[in-house]
Amino acid sequence: MGVTIEDKDNIIIRRFSADVSLEDIIKSWDKLFARYDDLTIYKGIVSDLLDVNLQFGEEHHNSLVEYLIGYVDRIEDMKVAIVMDSPLITNPILMNHKMQKLQIRPFSTMNAAVKWISI
Repeated sequence: MGVTIEDKDNIIIRRFSADVSLEDIIKSWDKLFARYDDLTIYKGIVSDLLDVNLQFGEEHHNSLVEYLIGYVDRIEDMKVAIVMDSPLITNPILMNHKMQKLQIRPFSTMNAAVKWISI
């Protein structure tokens, strides 16, 4: 798994590549939290998962939600856009229902994700 994290136009962008496990997703959040002391100054976070092969399914969403709840004071009310292929689009929708302190939305293009976060 490879992940790059950058900020552009006050939006944090995470781009993933290759095979991505739940552990990889959590490690990328760890990197993000270590790199950015004050996330509230950013408009939101875009996670680009278009070029990946996810190695976990819906049964692991609770683990990710539980992890993020531990950081709710740093990410509360943030917009999180997840860019991914259509068959997997239900995963962020389910997470949004479980993690009500974040605004999580799925998108099929980076342009649509960035546009939503910029509103």
